[in-house]
Amino acid sequence: MRQKVHSRYLIYFISAFAAITGLLFGYDTGVISGALLFIRQDFHLSSAMVGVTVSSVLLGALLGSAMSGKMTDKMGRHKSLVIVSFVFIIGTLITAIAASNQQLIIGRIILGMAIGTGSFVAPLYLAEMAPPKARGFLVTLNQLAITLGIVAAYVVDYVFSGQGEWRWMFGCGVVPALLLFIGTVFLPESPRWLVLKGFSAEAAAVLETIRPTAAEANQELLDIQQSITEKKPSWRLLFSKAIRPVFYMSLGLSFFQQVTGINAVIYYAPTILQQAGFGKATTAILATLAIGIFNVVFTVIALPLIDCWGRRPLLFMGLTGMFFSLIAQSIAFYFPHLECLRWVTMGSMIIYIACFAMSLGPMMWLLISEIFPLEVRGLGISIAVSVCWAFNMLVALTLMSLIDFCGVSGLFLLYAAFCLLGIVCVYYFVPETKGCSLEQIENNIHAGKQLRELGVSLK
Repeated sequence: MRQKVHSRYLIYFISAFAAITGLLFGYDTGVISGALLFIRQDFHLSSAMVGVTVSSVLLGALLGSAMSGKMTDKMGRHKSLVIVSFVFIIGTLITAIAASNQQLIIGRIILGMAIGTGSFVAPLYLAEMAPPKARGFLVTLNQLAITLGIVAAYVVDYVFSGQGEWRWMFGCGVVPALLLFIGTVFLPESPRWLVLKGFSAEAAAVLETIRPTAAEANQELLDIQQSITEKKPSWRLLFSKAIRPVFYMSLGLSFFQQVTGINAVIYYAPTILQQAGFGKATTAILATLAIGIFNVVFTVIALPLIDCWGRRPLLFMGLTGMFFSLIAQSIAFYFPHLECLRWVTMGSMIIYIACFAMSLGPMMWLLISEIFPLEVRGLGISIAVSVCWAFNMLVALTLMSLIDFCGVSGLFLLYAAFCLLGIVCVYYFVPETKGCSLEQIENNIHAGKQLRELGVSLK
C-alpha cells in the first residue's frame, strides 16, 4: 500500500516538472499579445513587420520541432528536456535586452526552438511515463500548464502595461525557465526509450519506482519489449500500409488545431478587443486576462473528463461550441456600429476559449502522443508537431493581412467553416483511446485495424 501511494505521488511530481515546459510554451507565446502594443510603437513597425515579429517564435518552433525527433531518439527524453530548459533561458534573456526589432526577432526564434522542441518532448515523455488509466489526465497537465503560462503572460502584460515596459514582460519568463532547468536534472528517463535502446534493467528500475506493484512494473516491461520490432525508424515506415492512416490522422489534428481560430485569440486578442470597443491598451489587456482565466478553468474541468468521457465526445462538444461562438463573433463584427459589439465579442471569445480548452487544445497533443508505434513514435510526433507549428506560423503571419482583406467578420466566418469540417473528420477518422495502453494501440495498428477501431478499452 505504501509503495502504491509513493508511486502515485512520484508520477505526479515527475509530470508536474515536465509540464513546466508547457508553462513556458504558454508564457512565451502569450506574452507577445500585450507587449506588441508597445513594441509596435517603439520600433515603428508596419503591419507586415508585426506579423514577422509575432510569427518569428513560430519559425523557431518549426525548426525546433523538426529537429526534436532525432534528438530525443538519440539522446533520450530526459536529456532533451534539460537542453530545452537551457535554451529557454538564453532566448528569454535575448528578448529582454533586445536593442532593435532584429535582435528581438532573433531572441524569439531561439525561444521558438525551445518551444517547438518542448512541445514535442513533454507530451511524449508524459505519455510514456503515465499508467494507461491516467494517461489522458497526466498528458493534459502539459496543456493545463500552457494555459497557466498564457494567464501568467497576460497578468505580467497588465502589470507592466501602465509604463509600457515590454522588456520586463519578456524578462519575467526567466523564472520558470530556471525552475525547469533545476527540476529536469532530477527526472528519470522514459522506460520505453530505455528498452528501445537496449537498457532493459534500467527501464525495470524506473518502472518499479513509478508503478504501484512490482508485478505491474514487470508486466509493463514485458509488454514494451514485445512491442518493439526489428525495424528502424524511417520515413518509409511512416508510410507503410499499417501506419500511414495514423500518420495522416496526426497531421489532420495538427491542421485543425491551428486553422480554427486559436491564434486570433492568443496572439491578437487585445488588438481585436480594441477594435471591438475596448479602447485603452490596459483595458484590452485586462479583458484578455479574463479570457485566459477561462482557458485555465475549462482545461481543469477537462482533466478528469478525458479519461472518463473519452477523447471523441469532448472533441465533438468542443468543436460544436467553437463553431457557434465564431459565428456569433462574425455577426457582431459585421454590424460594427452596434453598442453591444464589445460584449458580444468578449462573451463569444470566452465561449470559444472554453470549448477549445476542453477539446482541440489538449486533445491534439494527447492523441498524437498515443497513436504512434514505439519504433516511429519520436519521428511521427516530431513531424506532426512540425506541421502544427508550420500552420501556426502561417496563420499568425497572415492574420493581420486577412483582416485587412476580408475584415474581422470574414476571418471568423472562415474559422467557423474549418470547425465544421473538423467535426466531420473527427467522426470518420479519430479513434477513442480512453483506457487503452500504448502497446494495445500499437498491436491494433500492426493488426491492420481501421482508425476508428484502434482504441480497445481495458477490461
